[in-house]
Amino acid sequence: MSKNIVVEALERSELGKNAARRLRKGGGVPGVVYGLDRPPFTVGVGARKIEEVLGLETGRNTIFTLTLTGQDRSRAVMIKALQRDPVTERLVHVDFVRVDLARAVRVNVPVRLIGVAEGVKTDGGLLEFMHREVEVECLPSDIPEHLDLDVTALRLNQHLSVKDLPVKERVSVLDDPEAVVCVVAVPKEEAAPVVEEVAETAAEPEVIKKGKETAGDEADAKKGEAKKPEAKKTEAKKA
Repeated sequence: MSKNIVVEALERSELGKNAARRLRKGGGVPGVVYGLDRPPFTVGVGARKIEEVLGLETGRNTIFTLTLTGQDRSRAVMIKALQRDPVTERLVHVDFVRVDLARAVRVNVPVRLIGVAEGVKTDGGLLEFMHREVEVECLPSDIPEHLDLDVTALRLNQHLSVKDLPVKERVSVLDDPEAVVCVVAVPKEEAAPVVEEVAETAAEPEVIKKGKETAGDEADAKKGEAKKPEAKKTEAKKA
């Protein structure tokens, strides 16, 4: 994992938001170097150079040399953490951790699935990738770029676990050995369409219409009754 990459950094004495803003405006990014039981210190590095390191296949697990401008100081480091602007995705801060090439480190390594599962190819199953990286412990020079897991022989309802990952003798996987990495699942059947009961739905307007007609008949009857007394009164007057 060690690369012949040199990143130049400037040790920073001016701190604060305004100083960090000026650094970013000039194409740099503030950072801090710590680890190996030594005091931390702040630096400024070129954002483009850090993006180049992150763009390598080894990514954050890349070990490179950090040199200080104007000083005879250099150290093997790794990128421990970083922050990006949530809108622009630009780097806003980087943490570097010192690395002792003779001391074991713990890092996360990506898992890659190789091949096409038999259960997918012939049985119509779905390959679910559930455990995409694992934590390993080893010397910096032994850090694998990735762990490849062959899924070709998997049939329906079969899975592979962390214990099935191929690793070198000097590399220890720290994740639960029984944790499922991938499984060939049976596809869920689509739910049957709901058949609407047209007869009952169609009957509702008829009932409502009938109700309206009944109400109309009652109203007409009341109007007729209201007119009867008036007619009798007129006849009495003529008499």
